[in-house]
Amino acid sequence: MASASPSTGHMHSKTMKRKILRHSLLANFFILGAILAIQLSGVWSWLRTIDVGSFVRPQSVILTDANGDELRRVYLDKDRLDLPDDAFSPFLRQAVIAIEDERFFNRGCIDLKAIVRAVMANLSDGDIQGASTITQQLTGNLFLDRSDKSIARKTVESLLACRLEQAASRETILGLYLNHMAFGGMIYGAEEASRTYFGVSARDLTLAQSAVLAAMLQRPTYFSPYGIHLHTAVSREAARAIRKGTIWKVEQIPSAAIDIGLLGTHFLTATGSVYVRGRTDLVLNAMLENGFIGEARLALAREELKSMRFAERTTVNAMPYFALEVQRQLKDGAVQTDYPCDTKAGGCIVQTTLDHALQSLAERIVQEHADEIRTRYGAAHIALVAADRATGHILAYVGNVRYSVNEPGAMIDMARVARQPGSSFKPFVYATAFAAGLEPTTFLLDAPLTLGPDHPRNYEGGYRSWTQISHALAASRNIPAILALLYAGGEDAVLLTAARMGVVAPLDTRNIKRRWMPEFTFGYPLAIGSAEVPLIEMVQGYLTLANAGIRRPLTAIASVRAVDGTLLSPPPAPPVQAIAPQHARWLTSILSDTSIRPTPAWNEALTVSGIQTAIKTGTSSRCVNVDPATGRCTLLPGDVWTMGYSPEFVLGIWAGNADYSPLTANADGMNVIAPLWKEFIAGAHELYPQGQKWFTPELSEKKRRG
Repeated sequence: MASASPSTGHMHSKTMKRKILRHSLLANFFILGAILAIQLSGVWSWLRTIDVGSFVRPQSVILTDANGDELRRVYLDKDRLDLPDDAFSPFLRQAVIAIEDERFFNRGCIDLKAIVRAVMANLSDGDIQGASTITQQLTGNLFLDRSDKSIARKTVESLLACRLEQAASRETILGLYLNHMAFGGMIYGAEEASRTYFGVSARDLTLAQSAVLAAMLQRPTYFSPYGIHLHTAVSREAARAIRKGTIWKVEQIPSAAIDIGLLGTHFLTATGSVYVRGRTDLVLNAMLENGFIGEARLALAREELKSMRFAERTTVNAMPYFALEVQRQLKDGAVQTDYPCDTKAGGCIVQTTLDHALQSLAERIVQEHADEIRTRYGAAHIALVAADRATGHILAYVGNVRYSVNEPGAMIDMARVARQPGSSFKPFVYATAFAAGLEPTTFLLDAPLTLGPDHPRNYEGGYRSWTQISHALAASRNIPAILALLYAGGEDAVLLTAARMGVVAPLDTRNIKRRWMPEFTFGYPLAIGSAEVPLIEMVQGYLTLANAGIRRPLTAIASVRAVDGTLLSPPPAPPVQAIAPQHARWLTSILSDTSIRPTPAWNEALTVSGIQTAIKTGTSSRCVNVDPATGRCTLLPGDVWTMGYSPEFVLGIWAGNADYSPLTANADGMNVIAPLWKEFIAGAHELYPQGQKWFTPELSEKKRRG
């Protein structure tokens, strides 16, 4: 049965195409003439030889969780990963050559046969074919604006292609092409496309998968597997004719009625079906015609295409705050210095330490409590960092309540912002005091104290006279902590101890301020947490305490590998004994001893049922108003903290406001953050059962006898 006659509109379209083709024919011959003229004039010799080594382009850094599941991709402008020239699947190399440049290994730098064939095909069937070689496409994408269709740009593209083919082998050029060409959206390079669409490396592509990627090269966005042109479509009229049986062969369908897709489509008829080819079918046929495959392989590939499934489309933007932390650690030496694995070079697969179950637990807890904490206590922002006690691996990282451009301060990673830790800093003071000869049983006088014009007070008010250090720290008394700082050797000694344990911000801050204020000191307020510290450094410090004074780096990165699997991570830094093991054990014993906490309410607030924990809260203050008559400040809470550890985990949580606005008067670390801390530790130990206890009975007995 004859096909339907084309419409008047279609005839007009065909006439316009032929006009374009005539101009195209003239343009092609003009290009050849221009190239010849340039060669004859000597301009050719002025062009520099192309340096293939300069073709390095930014690649993606893939972040995975501890199990290797992809979390996020970080890239400068294009999502891409490179492979060596010879690492791509042979099927992919053959498919690309067959459909894009069948004489790639045999032609000159200008494929005259392809130009003539394209012109003849254009004139014969009214469809526009290109004649750009693989090398021309590559140079056009690397150096020129491909949207510019001018003769001048085409001429320069051809010249660059010829120069590139002088400077590099065809194998190298094909590798560059496969690493640089677009495959839809922000995806560049066959390796990234393979991982995105099929979940495999470009090394392992099947024939059918290779044909799909080669088919996309002509119009990457149009032929995207996630777009509307996945399957070939026909006009409503043609579809109706197929269903009625007036069209039963694909040859009967007018070309104007076919909207070609990436994959072909079977249209059902009354007695069978009509198969209308997709772009991938054209690739497979070209491979057959060029001798790359035989009929048997072609049949197998067609069968695979019938059940072709693409990886689920995802926007890999998980955990933005954690991703920023990983990037920071990459820049700070998490890979070998001779390999530029960052967002400017990339090409790395970074296995992070993140535990998906614990991260989900952390995010859920923060989200569930965020509204109440904002409403009751005025804290809009929360940060949480959890680590493996034994390894220092960061297991969960929440930099803020939510990542949003619409909420003030929401995009700030508050785990990295230095804030006053309040009483949660006191263990570093007492660690220094122990090094100076004091012990948990040493008595300090909790009484009114005058230091120059200042009269420091305890947070809860009142005084308790002579108090053992163990009880003073357990009850978070300020006056004994200030005395401990003085007995320990003062500010210098405490800052150095804290820095050795991993809390370096206070010492760095003082050094910076002394550049223009040589006399700057924190003074006695350092003992009660006046020096600002980021949450992540506080977790590092408590990690040192939890490991008997051994500092091992708090890290978000388990390993870094190049795309080819080469290990790039340097050996982990050796652990350092930052403070004496006995001093760390004393502090652990004090912070975990339920018998010396001041009230049953404190015990209830700080105890996790069935799990031994060492825990310390902290609350900083903001001066919100100064009485002009007395000069005294009206203080309100500013930052609230809960820090601590169990035999398995080290955990720190902070809450406050990014703009430094104060909290409500009733806010403190115990009632705002401790409930979240307890909930996470309980949930984490339910996921991963509790390990060895660290408790030191001999210290407990010594304290009780004292």
